[in-house]
Amino acid sequence: MDDFAKHSDELQRHIDRLENDINWQGTPFQQRTEVVVNQAKNELAKVKSTSYSFTVQLLDPEHVFRSMAFATFVSTWVVRFVDPKKKHPSPLAE
Repeated sequence: MDDFAKHSDELQRHIDRLENDINWQGTPFQQRTEVVVNQAKNELAKVKSTSYSFTVQLLDPEHVFRSMAFATFVSTWVVRFVDPKKKHPSPLAE
């Protein structure tokens, strides 16, 4: 989550720097700079929406429960797959 916050802050600073610097306006680089600003704004929106969706998923107890149940199922299946007798979880694999 900290990575999303850092990336979001970096993008916002980049956008602010480009929008506050008016030296590019009225020059041949104006169109290119506007495209860069729009791309940065779109990327910022993606980062924020991803961060919000992760937060919602982590705060939903049902989602966390189902994710943990799936992880347990997969780990048990992998242990059974490598167990030569194919009898895990009872008896315990050696």
